[in-house]
Amino acid sequence: MWKATLAIVKQGGPFALLAGLGPTALGYLLEGGVKFGIYEVSKPFTQRLLATAAAFLSLPGLNSKVISLTLCGLIAGTAASLMLSPMEALRIRMVSDSEYAGKGSIDAMLLMVRREGLSSISKGMPAMLLKQVPYTITKNCSFDMLTMSAYRILREMGYALTSNVKIAVPLLSAVAAAILSCISSHPGDMLLSLVNAHEGPKRTRDFAKEILHGKDGARGFLVGIKPRFLHVILIVTVQLMIYDFAKRLVGIAATGL
Repeated sequence: MWKATLAIVKQGGPFALLAGLGPTALGYLLEGGVKFGIYEVSKPFTQRLLATAAAFLSLPGLNSKVISLTLCGLIAGTAASLMLSPMEALRIRMVSDSEYAGKGSIDAMLLMVRREGLSSISKGMPAMLLKQVPYTITKNCSFDMLTMSAYRILREMGYALTSNVKIAVPLLSAVAAAILSCISSHPGDMLLSLVNAHEGPKRTRDFAKEILHGKDGARGFLVGIKPRFLHVILIVTVQLMIYDFAKRLVGIAATGL
């Protein structure tokens, strides 16, 4: 990772590390707001839906917290993909194609659409769904379940839920959720980069077949996961801590309580 960083700086200067910052900032601003908002708002809806379905079908197992949170993650991840896909297509092209280097976000978007058509900003949607849906489910749902389990265990052991505990529990849960979400979303992230860096008709399924038929087989989907661990753990941990704090700030119970 450090060798790659030094090579980028040597070739393009320190500002080369900021290539694609504009679409990254805008894309993830929209993605984060939509994802966390929809995830939280959809909780009562999915709980009522599953309770009704469980009663109607006489299947009490359907009325499950895990299933409810998974559905919330599925809905939120799909909505986030719609927000993020165009910006990710632009970001990856600005980073991977020298013809886009030095251009602003608007100029780069216009160039991409002019050369490849409007489909260029949406061709990565299948890969984005393969990345965002598992990412959202494992990140948000595991954070909810881990904090819930940790608080329950601490109460059963007789520990008081002090302010320090309410910082430590979500922090450790956030790190664990970040690791899980990195693993689950990496194949989709890899396909997304390949699709959006390629200027041509190839789509997600074509790159997936190439990886599967390559020398590494299915393990090829995990290439590059080590440097991504650092990136995802830092981002997701901060995201989830802010999410938990923001909920408390507006009067919603802390995650897991």
